[in-house]
Amino acid sequence: RSSSLRIEKLFAFWGQDLDAFTTPLECGREFRVKLDKGMDFIGRDALLRQRQEGVYKRFTMFILEDHDADLDLWPWWGEPIYRNGCHVGKTTSSAYSYTLERHVCLGFVHHTDEETGEAQVVTPDFINRGEYEIDIAGQRYRAKAKLYPFSSLFTQRRRKDDNIELSFQGK
Repeated sequence: RSSSLRIEKLFAFWGQDLDAFTTPLECGREFRVKLDKGMDFIGRDALLRQRQEGVYKRFTMFILEDHDADLDLWPWWGEPIYRNGCHVGKTTSSAYSYTLERHVCLGFVHHTDEETGEAQVVTPDFINRGEYEIDIAGQRYRAKAKLYPFSSLFTQRRRKDDNIELSFQGK
């Protein structure tokens, strides 16, 4: 249960989702690094350069849309991620979301030029404009990509209006 809560909140787990080669900008934690305070630290120049040039992988949440938790195999981690039919990454964590009543996966999305094979910058627009599928044991399931946890969007809307519906309810 605690794993599903962290995944619902898009909290990365060190050693499973993150490693020593993942930067705060790649996993959506740029707010944790005070680059504009003028303090020097190891890696600051690299992070400033990355902020200027963009990231080449992006930690993303995927909410499985056509997956039946009672009948279909469950995702674990390491499942291929497809965007518009092209392989763009793999999952690093997954769990059943009791809030959404469906499976949620976390993973990194990469952007590679189809013609040259050269790595491209992964922008929020690239993430948001794609049609995604997660391959679980050879079966692909449609997935909705999110850069922010649905709970933060739910909280923002709730503040505006007490009568909110969670847009992912139902199967």
